[in-house]
Amino acid sequence: MTPPGIPEFPDEARLRERGTSKWTRFDADVTPLWVAESDAATCPAVLDAIREAVDREFLGYPPADELGLGAATAGWYARTTGWDPDPARVHAVADVVRGVTLAVAHLTRAGSPIVLPTPAYMPFFEVGPATGRETITIPTGDRGPDPAAVARAFAAGAGALILCNPNNPLGFTHEPALLAELAGIAERHGARIIADEIHAPVVLDGAHTPAASVSAAAERVTVTVTATSKGWNTAGLKCAQVILGDTAADAAAWASIPHILTSGASTLGMAAAVAAWTAGEEWRTGLLAALRANRGLLARRLPEVAPGIRWRPPAATYLAWLDFRGVAGVDPADPAGWLLDRARVAVNPGTAFGDGGAGRVRLNFAANPDLLAGALDRIGAAVAAAG
Repeated sequence: MTPPGIPEFPDEARLRERGTSKWTRFDADVTPLWVAESDAATCPAVLDAIREAVDREFLGYPPADELGLGAATAGWYARTTGWDPDPARVHAVADVVRGVTLAVAHLTRAGSPIVLPTPAYMPFFEVGPATGRETITIPTGDRGPDPAAVARAFAAGAGALILCNPNNPLGFTHEPALLAELAGIAERHGARIIADEIHAPVVLDGAHTPAASVSAAAERVTVTVTATSKGWNTAGLKCAQVILGDTAADAAAWASIPHILTSGASTLGMAAAVAAWTAGEEWRTGLLAALRANRGLLARRLPEVAPGIRWRPPAATYLAWLDFRGVAGVDPADPAGWLLDRARVAVNPGTAFGDGGAGRVRLNFAANPDLLAGALDRIGAAVAAAG
């Protein structure tokens, strides 16, 4: 019985009926705990918005006002974080990676390298090649990139820092002081901060601090890219939001981008996003409670099933970054492959996230608790058999 206020997590049979990538990539005997897609039943307000749109055949090109998406996005940030950007600075794009790529291509110095802290969300390694830019990687660190390393890269000519805030895959939230320091460094060097805030609605401990909110300089130099994709599980509806820096130059630059590059957000995606931002807060509160419970399950069981494992329970996201190098019997060169072969559990290999990923895996715990517990049981049995 699902506790009151907690979203239902469907059973495995219903989850497999979804037919999404998460549930079709691997064989039917594999528990998929890999891609960042939640198993929770969809927020009713989002479902109602989609059904209403379909019923009135709202299936053509998006309206010019984007259904008030700018006001909905800005309003959510204002209510939950205190940051209140002008809705006119908000623009719809197909997804967060597209938004980050457009920001690098059109809102940074032409040809300038980009700085990417690693381990990093995998698609960000493609942004440099896609925009003809060199990618300079630096360590992410425990709580964010070293400002001195960022300053050196900017001094050498880099034009932007891609900052995952909250961080994926490490699951931490950036401290306001660090964000302010990074913004000051960027402004002094004529550089930008491109903040991926797709996980902003999934902060489990403390509060989210938008990168653009910490100072006047941050408001100018930061381009925020966000979406309801993680908080309300709407990735397939293709609608993210770019929030430009508070400058006339950003507004003019964005307006000059050819429409074929900025278009792609879907009509249904806009309807779903507006519903999530404006009417999905009670449901999100329940989701966070469920995710905290699943995180607690990991904290209790991981030391039992995989003695020697190292991890830090994430303060944000529903992604656990697990270090298997100290677990006897597990292949340290490919723990994800070992878990798939021996335990029939699919996770993301840490090496896909770049430097700092060796011996690690990323596990998605936004899962039906029974499925998560079963996966942990199988991991425990595989480790015991190997040891």
